Amino acid sequence: MLMTLASQIVPLDLLAAGETARVFEVDGRAEFVHRLHEMGLQPGAEIRMLRPGSPCILAVNEHRLSFRLEDSTTVLVEVSR
Repeated sequence: MLMTLASQIVPLDLLAAGETARVFEVDGRAEFVHRLHEMGLQPGAEIRMLRPGSPCILAVNEHRLSFRLEDSTTVLVEVSR
């Protein structure tokens, strides 16, 4: 995946409300990662943080997702700033 010079890779939980990003990587327990991918949270997907925290609420495509990240799961996103 190509990263531009003006972008940063950060954990999902660092996004502020209203901030948009592109999913860079989802890592963790295979079953949970698979479930997140099925929900649309996969590398390359554009997301918008609607409500940070746990659970967080994200806009992914035309859908809204609410979930709690497991301690063993990391979602990295690319933020253009």
